[in-house]
This record gives sequence, C-alpha cells and structure tokens, in this order.
Amino acid sequence: MRIQTKNSQRFSQMTSLFPCLLLAGCLFPALPTHAADAAAKPKPDVLVFSNGDTLTGKLDHEAGGTVFFASDNAGTVKVPWAKLKELHTEAQYAVIETGSPVGRKKTNLDIPIGTVSIEGDTLTVSTLHGTQQIPVKNIAFIIDQATFEKNVFKRQGLTQGITGTVSAGASTVNSTQNSVSINTGVVLSRVVPPVTWMPARQRTLLNFNSNYGKVTQPNTPTVKTNILHGAIEEDEYFSPRFYLLEQATYDHNFSQGLDLQQLYGIGAGYTVIKDAQQELDLTAIMDYTKQQFSASGVTPATSTNLVGSSFGDNYVRNFPRKIVLTEIALFNPAWNTPADYSANVSVGATFPVFKNFGFSVGVIDSYLNDPPAGFLGNSVQFNTGLTYMIQH
Repeated sequence: MRIQTKNSQRFSQMTSLFPCLLLAGCLFPALPTHAADAAAKPKPDVLVFSNGDTLTGKLDHEAGGTVFFASDNAGTVKVPWAKLKELHTEAQYAVIETGSPVGRKKTNLDIPIGTVSIEGDTLTVSTLHGTQQIPVKNIAFIIDQATFEKNVFKRQGLTQGITGTVSAGASTVNSTQNSVSINTGVVLSRVVPPVTWMPARQRTLLNFNSNYGKVTQPNTPTVKTNILHGAIEEDEYFSPRFYLLEQATYDHNFSQGLDLQQLYGIGAGYTVIKDAQQELDLTAIMDYTKQQFSASGVTPATSTNLVGSSFGDNYVRNFPRKIVLTEIALFNPAWNTPADYSANVSVGATFPVFKNFGFSVGVIDSYLNDPPAGFLGNSVQFNTGLTYMIQH
C-alpha cells in the first residue's frame, strides 16, 4: 500500500510539468529585456563646435565643406569646417577626397569606409584594415555606408533621381463677358546616378507648358487662346561636364496661326557652371524643323521644311528658403530659309509654402520671324499657379 503526502503530490505534479516547460522554452525563447535593448542601441555621434559647445545626434553627410548633423533637440544643423572642432561617429562612412571620382560597380579600394573621427584639421577613418588620416581641406564628401553602397552597386529605379515641379492655375469670369483661363506647367529632370558625389552618366529633361483661354459675349465673335509647348532631351555624358544629346520639341500656338512646329535634333552640351547653388548648361544642335500654319483670311494653309541649328541654355538657381529660379532659352536659325527663324524663352520661379506645395510665377515668350499674314510674330504669356515640387 502506497501513501502519498501533500509534498510528494506537489513534487509529482511539478515533475510531470517539466517536459512541457522545456518544450515551451524551446519554442518561445525569452523576450529581450529593456537592459538588452539599451545595450543594443547605438551610441550617438558627437559634434564639438569650435567654441566648446557639444551636440549629440547623427552625422547625416558632408558636402562642399559643410557638415550636416541631425540632432533630436536642434534638428538638422549645418556646420562649416571652420566652426567644427571635433566629430566622432559610431556608424560607418565613406570619405571621398577631391579629385577621386566614384565609379559604379567598381571596388573603389581607394575610398576608405569606417568610423570617422575629426580633430582640428585632420580626419581619421578607422577601417577594418587600419586607420587612415586625411586633411580636412582635401575632403569632398562624407557619405554613410548604406547610401554609398546603394548608389555604387545597385541599379537605379525609374522614379529615382526625378526632380522638378508640376504647376497649374485657373481663373473664370461670369458677367457681360464670360471668360476662362487655364495654364499648366511641368519641368522635370532625371539624372543617373541621382547623387552629386558621383559623376553623371545620363540625364533626361522634360519641359511642358500650356495656356488655354476663351472669352465669349453675346453677338460678338469668340476670342480664343490655345498655346502648347513640349520638349524632351536625352543627354549622354562623356565627362563630368561634356555630353551629347538628342532633342525633340513640339509647339502649337493658335495666336500665331501655328498648327504645329516639330523640331528634331542632335548635338552637344557643356556644363559651364555647376555647384550647390546653380547650374548653367549651353547646347548647340543641328536640327530639322517642320512648320504647319493654319489658313487665314489672307493666306491658305502652308507647310515649311527647315534645316538649321538650335542654340540654347538651361539655367537653375537655388536661393535661400528653397526658392528656385529656372530659365530655358532656345534660338533656332534656319539655314535653307534664313527668314524663318524662331526663338523661345521661359523664365519662372517657385516659392515653397507648405511641405512640397508652393506657388509659381513665370513668363514665356515665343517668337516666329515669318508668321502668316494677319498674325503677330511675338506671343508673351504670364502665368501664376499652384505648384507641387517633386524630389525622389
């Protein structure tokens, strides 16, 4: 006869539960504790100003002699080398010296990647293979390792590198005269690769604007305005500043009697100015142009084929508070019919208001030297509208 005490019964129950507890421990490992989280959290980077003030956070990048440092308390601050005494990072960064181009899918063994420490006029990179010291004055860019490897080794997506603006404006009047006016504009650029610390290989430029207006009044002929302009350019770089290009432009202007002007050309371009604030490109193109004019009360519909050139410029200027000025000009002399030259100039400015939204103002001047009889050769537009700024 076997007699079990209460203690022996409890011991028996515990031993019977042991296999279950062991299985649960294998299937559901212990959750990390707050202490483990704190230990795994990376230490902040430390920036020391020349006056001794200290800021903790994370180094974003360095470009053009300015350090961009993200702090939880102060946001992103811009610190020039002259105002920086020390900088110490925990993460890995690529340090690119002036005159050391970064090639795509290359090993770039001469570009050190590691933690960065700056004291005075010397930067020290601690890599897996040792340390390397670089004079601060020789540094062009400091880029985090993830961004560096993404742009060097990975293929660029179709939407990456697209910058520009999309704008639209409208107005209506209902009275003795009824009028409506609608204008749109698109200026886009896509650069491959999409970063300034690598030399550009390809660039696509797209420019489109339209202006439609109509004024009606009883017992009075309707007055209409209908202007369309579109242009696309594809650039292929052979050096950081020189490139070959293909271009196509299309124009329709009811006010000039122009049904359609088509221009197709190939040529070359050169970047005269390029820095953080501005960029100026000059282009020279050999082209073919076909002009189709509508019939007027004086002349029938006509069509003209022209062989000539296009000389143009593309200018972008960045001002404080993210204000952007753009200017595009194109002059088209015709060699087989010198009297049939044309020109187009567009100047616009974008003013941010809230996040990616702002407003824009612009002037567009289109000129035909030999329009049909009864039409003026010059057409000037002044447009304002709501703008959405694109940055991918």
